[in-house]
Amino acid sequence: MEEETTVRQAIARYLQDAGFAVVEATDSDMAMTILEQRPDVQGLVTDAHLAGDIDGFELAGLVRKRWPTVVVVMMSGHSDPSSGPVPEGSEFIAKPYLLSHLALALARLIGRAG
Repeated sequence: MEEETTVRQAIARYLQDAGFAVVEATDSDMAMTILEQRPDVQGLVTDAHLAGDIDGFELAGLVRKRWPTVVVVMMSGHSDPSSGPVPEGSEFIAKPYLLSHLALALARLIGRAG
């Protein structure tokens, strides 16, 4: 999940082209709703800073606690891994990054969890 709509849509298209089924959420509240309704979700890609009641760091931590099999890839252009708690077993990718790095990290984490 990315805070900027056009960037989020580009990331979603890239991940779909890389073979992932993608469900987009516009904010952390929507992400939580999707996760509660979709037990088939395997991974979460989130920006550290996003709209909603909680930020990306809090969302990532909550997801890893409530759904420990869901892998998390965090990203940010304004923060680094020391800016907040990155949950154990998750990855942090600093922007700007190559989309291929994002797809590889997500695939590696899902493969490790599966």
